Amino acid sequence: MNTAKPFHTDNLADSAYARELERGVCHLRFAAPLEMQYTQERLSESRLLIRVACMLSALVALLRAAEKVYAGTWDLSSLTDLGIVTGISIVLAGFAWSAQYQRVYMSWARILVPARNSIVAAQVAAAAAHGQLEMLMVLPIMLFGPFFFLGLRYRAALCCSVLTVLAYVMSATVCNMPLPVETRSYAFLLIGLIGFMVAGRHLEKSSRLAFLKGRLIATLAQHDSLTGAKNRRVLDEHLSTLWRRAAEQHRSIAVLLIDIDYFKIYNDCYGHQAGDRTLCRVAQAIGSFVRRPTDVLARYGGEEFAAVLYDADIREAREMAEKMRRAVAELNIDHHGSAAARCVTISVGVAAVAPNLSRSPSGALQLADEALYEAKVGGRNRVEIRDEREHDLVVTGVFAGGPDLRGARA
Repeated sequence: MNTAKPFHTDNLADSAYARELERGVCHLRFAAPLEMQYTQERLSESRLLIRVACMLSALVALLRAAEKVYAGTWDLSSLTDLGIVTGISIVLAGFAWSAQYQRVYMSWARILVPARNSIVAAQVAAAAAHGQLEMLMVLPIMLFGPFFFLGLRYRAALCCSVLTVLAYVMSATVCNMPLPVETRSYAFLLIGLIGFMVAGRHLEKSSRLAFLKGRLIATLAQHDSLTGAKNRRVLDEHLSTLWRRAAEQHRSIAVLLIDIDYFKIYNDCYGHQAGDRTLCRVAQAIGSFVRRPTDVLARYGGEEFAAVLYDADIREAREMAEKMRRAVAELNIDHHGSAAARCVTISVGVAAVAPNLSRSPSGALQLADEALYEAKVGGRNRVEIRDEREHDLVVTGVFAGGPDLRGARA
């Protein structure tokens, strides 16, 4: 029975999502690149809500201005304030409809939403001071709205709510609001602010935790459960994507197929648990050389790995393969059943090609496979190369040495 250590976040030491989960979300702030991802995802989810909320806010401000004009209670100052509120709401709605929404909305919302709320809070205080107590119903919306309806994150929304309360208190003082109304409205504001602080913080933590778990699950689905290397599906998708990009940009691609020498014998001698540990150590050793965002290392099957290097010529690919071979040998993992060395070693087949419409990724893989076969036949613990001159001769699915010679790879 296989009792190897189950796959968890230790297998993804380079995962920002795993690191943030281990650090916890109590600070309500991720590292900068991850914070940007999180903010953009939340903005994408809130886009329709922001549009509706901003347009309703503009409509309410216009109706309030019309009411004042109709009742003859208007003055230039109040109409100017309502005009500013309407303008800000329309601008924010415009951002939510804009193609630049993800890039510009949050920067402006952090400034415009507190400014708009402060103006509205002052208007509400003035109305309540003159007996229009129904206007106090607007206050909870202004406390909760920035977070729940306008896409601000908790910290920014909390600052906005505090500014709203301060603007209301200052205006209530200036307008000589009756003491009973002032007392009730302050209590109303305090309860609303505390409610937002508790609910908003809880929901922000839950949202951030769900974001990290969702992204980590997606990441785990792309990795081999034992070694932490990418899986075969990711390799195929990545190679196809890079192939098209390289053809468009006239760049080269190198494919490395890496096989642990005499691994079946190793398992027979040392057991499958030791074999699993060795697979992980080899994956870590060769993975340390595949670090560029455009490159990928995947478990290709069994004891075999594959690496795809973008914009790498034959010389660079050979150097990379030799570094991998030496790194594995330097692990000094005993392998007394090997005819190549007294320790675990690898053989590497390298194919370097310039993609175009007449060539296929599968052809590059087969070319690397044939190079790996030559490395096995040549004594193992070595690197063999195939270049683009031989790529046009490949018939995909037909191995150069014939099917009866494939046993040399075991």
